[in-house]
Amino acid sequence: MHRVAKLLVGVSLLATSPLMAQESDGGFEEILVTALRTTTKLQETPIAITALTQDALTDQQILSTQDIAKAVPGLTLIPVTANPSTFQIGLRGGSEQTSGLIVSEPVVGIYVDDVYRGRMQGSNFQLSDLERVEVLRGPQGTLYGRNTFSGAVKLVTRTPGKNDEWLKGSLGYGSFDEVRAEMSMGGVVAGDLGASLSVFYRDQSDGWIFNRATGQDIGKERNFAARGKLAYDSGPLRVQAAVSYSDDSNDGYIPVNVQFVPPPVTPPVGFDSRLFGENARPVLPGQPYLTSSPTPSQGETAVFTGTLDIALDIGDVTLRSITGYIDTTDFFRWDLAGGQQVGPNAFISSFDRASASGAQQWSQELQATGSSFDNKVNWLAGLYYFNEVGNQNFRDAFFGFQLPLFTQRTKTESYAAFAQANIAISDRTSFTIGGRYTSDKKRFDANIEGPFGLTAGLDATFNAFTPKFGIEHKFTDDVLAYASVSKGFKAGGFNGLSRAPAVINSVYRPQTIWAYEAGVKAETFDRKLRTNLAVFINDISDLQQTAQRGTDFPQVNVGDARVWGVELEVSARPFKGLDLNGSVSYNNDRYKTLDPLSDAARSGARDVPLVSEWQARLGGTFEQPIDDTLVFRIGGNMNYTGRYNPVVTNAIELPGWTRIDAFVALATIDNKWELNLSGQNLTDEVTYVSGIISPPFSPALTPLRPRTWMVSLKFNY
Repeated sequence: MHRVAKLLVGVSLLATSPLMAQESDGGFEEILVTALRTTTKLQETPIAITALTQDALTDQQILSTQDIAKAVPGLTLIPVTANPSTFQIGLRGGSEQTSGLIVSEPVVGIYVDDVYRGRMQGSNFQLSDLERVEVLRGPQGTLYGRNTFSGAVKLVTRTPGKNDEWLKGSLGYGSFDEVRAEMSMGGVVAGDLGASLSVFYRDQSDGWIFNRATGQDIGKERNFAARGKLAYDSGPLRVQAAVSYSDDSNDGYIPVNVQFVPPPVTPPVGFDSRLFGENARPVLPGQPYLTSSPTPSQGETAVFTGTLDIALDIGDVTLRSITGYIDTTDFFRWDLAGGQQVGPNAFISSFDRASASGAQQWSQELQATGSSFDNKVNWLAGLYYFNEVGNQNFRDAFFGFQLPLFTQRTKTESYAAFAQANIAISDRTSFTIGGRYTSDKKRFDANIEGPFGLTAGLDATFNAFTPKFGIEHKFTDDVLAYASVSKGFKAGGFNGLSRAPAVINSVYRPQTIWAYEAGVKAETFDRKLRTNLAVFINDISDLQQTAQRGTDFPQVNVGDARVWGVELEVSARPFKGLDLNGSVSYNNDRYKTLDPLSDAARSGARDVPLVSEWQARLGGTFEQPIDDTLVFRIGGNMNYTGRYNPVVTNAIELPGWTRIDAFVALATIDNKWELNLSGQNLTDEVTYVSGIISPPFSPALTPLRPRTWMVSLKFNY
């Protein structure tokens, strides 16, 4: 696949997505984004962004938050050891792999309508009724702040109003007895007031992993979501209020049993504990989706969200208030290693963990934006407050031996002030300067029941100043070059994974990043070719990872790392009806210093986890009218992810994979009705994306789903 990636670079068919409707000249329309917290054109926004409209999400079969990684160079989103409602995340060297813990926080901020989500639980949304998705690559410490260490993902829901009225929906049936239905409507209800309602339901009632301990197929999922939104727009005053609720239930995290065949060559000295994912084999030949645990895996996540966004124009200044409340409840139970076989028909659980957690957060942001000095200075300033309380308990059993109840409580208060200005020094050149000061105050209480129990209480405060400096120059109206230096920050925290007193009472420091980025954005051939290139260097300090302390593995600051890379995106429209698109990224990572007691150092690890050297995507859509009433549409996407290490010890090196998705559709000429047949992973490639190898457990890996199909009937009025 290295040849595939090099070929993609050579032919330059690499891109964002076909986001744009056709203009009269057959070129691309402008894409408007809010990455800088104000509305700007994508090609005039001097940061690396991937933007996806609802049509692009549909054509690329991006059905959940985790699927967004299909379209974003360098982004990794894979299942985590909790349940399918959350995920591991990695981008440009930043990673978070314990997303199911109440003490964990993301390295890539997740935002829905500009409201930050403090919990990763429940963040793997089923994407429905969105206006667009924006993925900002690189630290966003000035304008976004909290835990946007290496990027931000923004989901923007559709807003009803005078210029956007709709009624649309779909009903589909597919593999594993999956039923998928969604409906959305919106428009004006009175004067300047608009309203919308969307409902989503999905039920996959058959499993795709066989549990030989119980004789059942598991991997079933059910998702329900609903959102109501009101929007008032009188011109100077704009108010948006929304409430949403989602409920996800599933068979939880399910690792599959594998065995490792020794590699054909002896690993290098210092890597004797290293195993190689390409040598993973199913424990039973021909059965790659097999688990062996009597533990009933389960996941259940419910999220309620309420938001209020008020904007008021006063002359050249806009005042804005963004208020958000999120209530999350989460439960999961799983067997970490997928069980053990102890006899011909006898199986036992290895590490059986059940967790119940809840978190309530509310946030308030105040902004002022405006232009000064004949529009030569565009500025933004604001204040931010975040408050979250959470709790989690663990009921663990180790090879059938029940451990005492472990409970945790957390509280976080975060305060921030920020400002940024773009200053024009000529008609084509401007520079950006900004900064944000953040203070995170955290509290952690833990209790282990029993005669040898433990009670702990910790307080910690983490402060950071995250500046940004940039310069941009327009060589022509269609070519922009930019360069920037920015700092990112992820707060320190507490250890909620281990039961050891010394670990529970320890605090790890923040990790920081200095990022250097340069890029070029260009549109050529009458806006029929769009090419965006970004080059970056990320210097990470006080990297947060696990380290060995006796028989325990706390989260500590293990050292420093450098990750640099190149990302290229291109969209091409050779002629009307044909859109080509794709992307490629190259990442080079290395540790600069390591604590000798860290897991990475003790195992001789060379690579930062969740950093893939090569990622590439190539796809497109084609449509052709059949007659005056019908249009034939076809599209496909190839996604390649190169080798990477899913664990900090590099004990498992996954070889990478290639997955191909495609669809064919028959639609009416006015696009009001469509019959669609889609398929994912058409080559039925067995894809392992994560795993564990920790004595006394046998190896276990996390798979993606095999080949699937779906037939859908869609309408859009």
